[in-house]
Amino acid sequence: MKDENEKTGLIGLAIGAAVMGLITSRTMICRESIVEELRRLGRKKGDGLEDEIFVQAALLVSKGL
Repeated sequence: MKDENEKTGLIGLAIGAAVMGLITSRTMICRESIVEELRRLGRKKGDGLEDEIFVQAALLVSKGL
């Protein structure tokens, strides 16, 4: 990706999508469940770009950053 701000925005959107998925499924929201949902969403998308974004988002959440 050319623009680091765009990449940061996509990571934020991925985390938001994961949280919304957890809310919809009435799953407890904690770091582990968010990381698990991000990994699930990344596998679901799987076209390369989204996959990379979801992996990076999962790494950030798992580190607590």
